[in-house]
Amino acid sequence: MKHMEKLTIIIFTLIAVGGLLGIAYIAIYNRLQKYTIRIKEAESEIDETLRKRYDLLVSMETLINSNTDLNQRNFEGFETDKMSNFDVDRKLSKIKEIFKMIGADYPDKLDNENFRNLMIEIKIIEEKSDAAKAYYNKYTTSLNMLIKRFSSNIIASICHIEERSYFDNKNMNDKDILDFKL
Repeated sequence: MKHMEKLTIIIFTLIAVGGLLGIAYIAIYNRLQKYTIRIKEAESEIDETLRKRYDLLVSMETLINSNTDLNQRNFEGFETDKMSNFDVDRKLSKIKEIFKMIGADYPDKLDNENFRNLMIEIKIIEEKSDAAKAYYNKYTTSLNMLIKRFSSNIIASICHIEERSYFDNKNMNDKDILDFKL
């Protein structure tokens, strides 16, 4: 009888420990998934703002070409499907700065409502984009920290969840300090 009681205690202990480990696994997995989902939501918002910025800048280029003697061709060979979002963002920012300088150089030809409205729309889209990038980077930090911790790193490995790069494409774990790009 005592042997049966010991066996019962061992079985219940194993079930309790297994249950606690299962609960811990589920809790950690859910946190990993929560961060991954939030990162994907931010990526989606960033994609959308990049498309809108691209369209607005193409419209602005058309406006510049129709109102000045310039023949801007900033978007020839601009294939967004072959570029990362990081690179598209940087390229669009450079083009916008070029257009701002052109607007300052041709105030008599580009001081119209259409040009101003496009600049305002671009600024609004950039603010949305900046907010989405901050959200993305915040949850990338949370995910990466969770992946580095013991027990959650095991679960992340089992589930094939890997560390993410920040939106500026900086790998915080390497020794290359020159890969920070503005």
